[in-house]
Amino acid sequence: MVLEQATELREVGAGVLLWPNAMRALQRLEVGAAIENAGAAAADGALRNSRGIALGAGPAGELAAGVDGPTVVVHRGLLQTILLAALGRQVLRLGARCVGVAQDAAGVTVSLADGSTEHGDLVVGADGLNSRVRTVLVGDGPPRYSGYTAWRAVVPLDRSLADRLRPGESWGRGCLFGVAMLGGSQAYWWASARTGEGLGGSLAEEKAAVERRFQIWHEPIPELIDATLEQAIVRTCQYDRPPLRHWSAGRVGLLGDAAHPMVASLGQGACQAIEDAAALGDAVGAGSDVTSALRAYGARRAPPAAAVARRAHRVARMAHLRQPLAVAARDAFLRLR
Repeated sequence: MVLEQATELREVGAGVLLWPNAMRALQRLEVGAAIENAGAAAADGALRNSRGIALGAGPAGELAAGVDGPTVVVHRGLLQTILLAALGRQVLRLGARCVGVAQDAAGVTVSLADGSTEHGDLVVGADGLNSRVRTVLVGDGPPRYSGYTAWRAVVPLDRSLADRLRPGESWGRGCLFGVAMLGGSQAYWWASARTGEGLGGSLAEEKAAVERRFQIWHEPIPELIDATLEQAIVRTCQYDRPPLRHWSAGRVGLLGDAAHPMVASLGQGACQAIEDAAALGDAVGAGSDVTSALRAYGARRAPPAAAVARRAHRVARMAHLRQPLAVAARDAFLRLR
């Protein structure tokens, strides 16, 4: 049984880059081909500065360089549809917001906001950054703001704009901008900047804020932002948490952002969650008791996920340098690397 707090599933969000480590896990789960068909193969993107001068290969591509398989960019709504079809809608319960978890020798009981309960042999909290299950399991307080805010959107392209897009990421002073091609004459772009924590402004104000940050960057970034509908832009403050050594206690475990939220500088948040899911399936399918399976799963996944999160932090700090001399030294180092 999958408990989802949303009352309906909507195709919201922007794109997601699925690097080879995630695609390998999805192929094992027999949904890789459908996702490749729904998305587009991501071209090898270069790293540039804000004037469009090449700096070298992007850090996310280097991370996946040792893993065989494609890199695919797909709309989050399509990815959700494919995964739901593989799961089976009858397994999903909507409008089920967890408010408590209790376990004993016989199993685990999940208490829901509507007063009902669900009982099972184990519970895995895949409930995101503000995980209720993590609160019960660890009680380590709220997540911490990383100092970075991200914007992302999917935008339809005319032929002139599509022909001039160059996939990859551009780094400037205190902010970055990236773009990848989607199928169906669409592009997925993302941007991030050092800025204060907050909810942001209206749709029009958010688009205007992004336009101001990147108005003098290399072409066609300003034109791409201008072509984006206000309502297509998603603004997200980026949060994280210190890594956990143990992802489970008894019959209760964690997965994805509930276990290891990380900044988006490597595009590995969703990819790491997918790897978690595959490893959890392996551990539970091995036939051991559920507590041993959850311990084995956490022991396998916690170290690599923590390493990716640490690397994401290092890359984010480098990408968002603001002092002119530091930015010049960074760019020179990347060109020489």
